[in-house]
Amino acid sequence: MRFFIVFICLIAAQPAHAGAWAREKGQLFIASGGNLLLSDGAELPVHYDPTLYVEYGLSHLMTVGIDYHTADQGRIDTGFAFARFPLGDTTRRDKVAASFALGARVDEYNPMERLMRGGLSWGRGLDRGWLAVDYTATYGDIDQVFRSKADFTWGHNLTDRWTTTLQLQTGEGFDDDIYAKISPSILFTINDRYRVGVGAVQALTGDRGSALKFDIWTTY
Repeated sequence: MRFFIVFICLIAAQPAHAGAWAREKGQLFIASGGNLLLSDGAELPVHYDPTLYVEYGLSHLMTVGIDYHTADQGRIDTGFAFARFPLGDTTRRDKVAASFALGARVDEYNPMERLMRGGLSWGRGLDRGWLAVDYTATYGDIDQVFRSKADFTWGHNLTDRWTTTLQLQTGEGFDDDIYAKISPSILFTINDRYRVGVGAVQALTGDRGSALKFDIWTTY
């Protein structure tokens, strides 16, 4: 069922969902994707990793949404409902936003764990792109541990239709391990509503596996 839901979002489904920028009021954004063609032995921290991300501009100062992903070789499902709001002057070049989320984590070996997540995002628009840093800390009511995650993104608009991105993803895994992976991508704008991305993801820790990455984004 998990893969069926993500597959439907892929065939049904704008710049990457950088958290520092608020979604326009009344605008709906959906991003879905996952990894394909895993290298031999790729299990942690790179696996198929299907994701679904939805956000909606509730007002010019509040963005709400849901965030779903898997981890630990696909054995753990995690979902959040979140709200995000800007901090400080929204007209300045450097954007800062905070977020708060409630969710749950489920796996076949343990009872459902309720989660609470807080986050901070920074972003800066460039002449032909952007820089972004997104940090979150998640607390579970069973293991009672804060687990942090930080993503660093650089995006560059080659033309009106083609964009390249480079992202470094870091964080703390469920076995108290520290993971890192790097992901370069190229994005193609089909029209004002749809965008597709193809890239690679390479683990810098764990088994150092790699995969082909595919994403579809849409905006209503």
